[in-house]
Amino acid sequence: MEIKEIGRQSINNVDNYIYFHYISVVNYINMKYDFVNETGYLGLAVRLKRLSEAMVHSGRQMYKALGKDIEPNWFLVFKLLQKYDQLSVTEMATKLHFSHPSVITIVSKMELAGYLTSTVDKTDSRKKNFTLSQKAEDNLPEFEQIWAAGIEGTKKLFPEGSNFMDQLEALEIQYSQQDFKTRTLNELGNE
Repeated sequence: MEIKEIGRQSINNVDNYIYFHYISVVNYINMKYDFVNETGYLGLAVRLKRLSEAMVHSGRQMYKALGKDIEPNWFLVFKLLQKYDQLSVTEMATKLHFSHPSVITIVSKMELAGYLTSTVDKTDSRKKNFTLSQKAEDNLPEFEQIWAAGIEGTKKLFPEGSNFMDQLEALEIQYSQQDFKTRTLNELGNE
């Protein structure tokens, strides 16, 4: 190999190194700049939704990596039925503060996957009661381990002694007492 060729390769390596670091810095700056964050309190709902969607997506990927055929939000129904044995969709919706259609979607998928069994209510033939199936009971010990690890991993997102969960609960209580519409109309002097 000629000296000129070695010199060109060295220059190319330096150029590649500089380009790589330039791209890394640009990506870091772009990651730091976030228009939604710039909107402050106006973007709160969007930021919470974005974070929620990212967590749900990551949860799906985690279950897939572990070879589990469940969805991230199913733990709620597993836990409810562990505590109450048998519940209707309406009872679950009330306890979770979810809409009726949301709960129907969850329990339908869980029943289809074999984790729930349903029976027609003896006093109201329009109503179905759900219980955990044998498949659910068999898998719960492993799911409990996964959920415990998830709790520990999530706790590490926050500084030690953080009171984020208390603050979140306070936010939920405040919001239930006076929603966005009411607060905004009050600020506008229309309420």
